[in-house]
Amino acid sequence: MSLSAQDRKSLEEIHQLFLKLEKSSGDFSFAEAPLKDLKSKIANLISSENPDVTRLASLEKHLVGGMTLKHFVSYAIPFERLLHKNLQDDEFLVIENDKAETPQEKIPLVFVLDNIRSAFNVGSIFRTAECLGAEKIYLCGYTPLPTQWKVEKTAMGTQEYLTWEEAPKLLECLEELKDEGYRIVALETAASATDLYEAFEAEPTAFVLGNERFGLDPEILKVIDEVRIIPLRGRKNSLNVGVTAAVAGFEWIRQWRQR
Repeated sequence: MSLSAQDRKSLEEIHQLFLKLEKSSGDFSFAEAPLKDLKSKIANLISSENPDVTRLASLEKHLVGGMTLKHFVSYAIPFERLLHKNLQDDEFLVIENDKAETPQEKIPLVFVLDNIRSAFNVGSIFRTAECLGAEKIYLCGYTPLPTQWKVEKTAMGTQEYLTWEEAPKLLECLEELKDEGYRIVALETAASATDLYEAFEAEPTAFVLGNERFGLDPEILKVIDEVRIIPLRGRKNSLNVGVTAAVAGFEWIRQWRQR
């Protein structure tokens, strides 16, 4: 049974209250006024003509001030499912354990993103790169910049701690990095690629990632120092570009620390 306009409005208001409380509360500690408002709105669902909606009204009695945050979130899930919500990290993660002290020295690793279409993927790579302690990100072609709200939203503030540069022409960017002493490593599924887990050269490295669908242009592969591939055992032969950046980055830093 489809949701009426009134039911959808009520559920959206409840969902927003759940998110607000999740971000502002901790275990066994919930603000009394917004929790009371949430409980009231959920109880009022009993008047709906949609049985899927009225069923949710019974959850009101479980929302008590002494519950854990984990239990609280579990009561939000049925509302998200009924609204067909597809939440991203930025909509529910609470950043409360960020390091207050000065971060460690940056590692000699940069990421070069060429013609990445998805703002979500770019934001995800920003988060990964900042967590790794990478030096910089170069944004080439039509890759969206962190000044765009979708990238900024997914990056969750990491763009403020990580140096980045818009470099419209990839080839010029790679030539400059070579002049600065970086080894240029493309992350691609090329047949001649080297296994990611083989030893890296002990020198500053630039990982280059191309378009989610088409990868890097053949002429670019001619000027890079090497191509690396992540060995996969499933039927699919590629990973999401954001996942690829994370896997490669953490393997590189693992080897760098050993050296």
